[in-house]
Amino acid sequence: MFYYGIKRNKKEYPRIAGDLIRLKDALTAQIPPKSAGNTLLATWNIREFDSKAYGDRGEEPLHYIAEIMSRFDLIAVQEVREDLTALKKVVAILGNQHWDYIVSDVSEGTPGNRERMAFVYDKRHVSFSSIAGEVVIPPIEVKDGRKTIRYDPSDQLYRTPYLCGFQLGWSKLLLCTVHILFGDGSDENDPKRVREIKLIADALAKRSRERQDYSNLVLLGDFNIFSREDLTMEAITDAGFVVDESLQSVPETNVG
Repeated sequence: MFYYGIKRNKKEYPRIAGDLIRLKDALTAQIPPKSAGNTLLATWNIREFDSKAYGDRGEEPLHYIAEIMSRFDLIAVQEVREDLTALKKVVAILGNQHWDYIVSDVSEGTPGNRERMAFVYDKRHVSFSSIAGEVVIPPIEVKDGRKTIRYDPSDQLYRTPYLCGFQLGWSKLLLCTVHILFGDGSDENDPKRVREIKLIADALAKRSRERQDYSNLVLLGDFNIFSREDLTMEAITDAGFVVDESLQSVPETNVG
């Protein structure tokens, strides 16, 4: 970690340094240490990272973000915006010699919100395995008996999911990160949200069943699921995805 940025703020430096120390202590108490045999994966929606609508984050919050990221080996980040300045600053704080990132293109259109998906990773424990792509839902095959009549275009997700491959020691993983449509928030089972989750879960589950290179597949990100009992969650589990038992007790709300 490189803390030189906050040292430029001589007036606030003692307070910021104290806050960083408290944050480091809290993270140490809650997150197991990284090691060669204990690779830590995280997913984090960093709201409007960064957008003109809300303004650019200053050095102080970027250092807090970097401090949290530093406790993991591989982080899927949602809501990265078209301008990558904030992301690049965080990676610079982490240390460019040990950290790197991969980003998707921008999702066009109003619901797409001109967002990118990103993976930030510690090169000392994780390597990019040269597989990356935005996920396109395959066309629907229409049949008459055994004969294929046509292929109808499938609906696509408003914010294009991003799939990347990584090597962690001897293990190879495929990670697909998503930011599912929220809607107006009035319905925990918003049909558009359920549809998006079902589309990506079913498509990836099918690939996992049929292709060897999809055998170690992790679907993660911001699904905007209100409760584990909702149809939105059922759309994932019905496709065959499993939430690790150790994560099932994690609070469902945003971090305070």
